[in-house]
This record gives sequence, structure tokens and C-alpha cells, in this order.
Amino acid sequence: MAVKKIGHIVNTFGIKGQLKVSVSSSTPDKRFAVGKEILIKDTNGVEQTYKIKSFFLKNPKIAIIGLEGFDDINQIEWMVDHDILATVRAPKGTFFYDDLVGMKVFDNDNKEIGIVSNVVKMPAGDYLLVDKYYIPFQLDRFIESVDKIKKCIKLTALGTETCK
Repeated sequence: MAVKKIGHIVNTFGIKGQLKVSVSSSTPDKRFAVGKEILIKDTNGVEQTYKIKSFFLKNPKIAIIGLEGFDDINQIEWMVDHDILATVRAPKGTFFYDDLVGMKVFDNDNKEIGIVSNVVKMPAGDYLLVDKYYIPFQLDRFIESVDKIKKCIKLTALGTETCK
């Protein structure tokens, strides 16, 4: 389990203490479900736990949430421009993209190609940016293995071809 950013509070919503959230999770209906606990740093920078009492998805990237214990806009205005964090676990066989950044990438002959500097979302799929190369992040097709402990990624022969 890891603490990850799942959203960013962009504004208040209405006068009854709800928050407008820019969602950065691919599963907002699960991450912001009623009863789930989230973390928000208070004005002193200390993470505080809050429980979600209401949620609706305005569009795929904007959610409106209410927190237990808050029912007035004046109680929550300080939260605007704060990140929302949650303790989450990636489903088996999947990865958090921010965990891939900084990993060393090796070709199918174990020669180091470089380090992942970013994961770029494109219409055709997600790509690892390694130096000047864009490598499709498709397990078994371009990516042979991802070792979270050793922090390295090994490419398949096809993945190696994308770096030539």
C-alpha cells in the first residue's frame, strides 16, 4: 500500500461545505466512494484524515465531494488548492506510473538504455519516455518485466527495436 495523490481541490461547491475536485485517479468512483477515508494536509502541512459523506462525478475529471463534519462553506475554504491523498494499492499486474519514473530500462540483451523520465499518455496508449525514446508501455509485447524492488524495466526484443 502506498499514499498517492488522487485529486486536487480546485474550489468549493455551493454553500453546504462541498469541494470541487480535479480527479487524478483512473477509478474516481472507487477512490472517492462514500465512506472512504482520504488525507488532506492542514494549514500546518500535517496530513489529516477525513471521511467522504457524499460524492458525485460531474464529468470524468471533476468530482464533487462532501466530508463528514463539514456542512458550511466557511469550514472548508482553507482546503482549496490542496491535494487529496489516499492509501491505495495497485491491482495485481498493474503499476502506478509515478513509481515507474526513475527506473532504469534495459534492452533484451541487458544493456542499459536509460532512465524513465516520464510516462506520457497519448491517444494510442501510454508511453515511457526514456531519454529521446518513446517506448509503448504494453506488458509482454514491449515490456518483458518490471522489477519494483530493483527499480528496473526489461524490454522485449520488440521493445528494444523502438530504441534504435
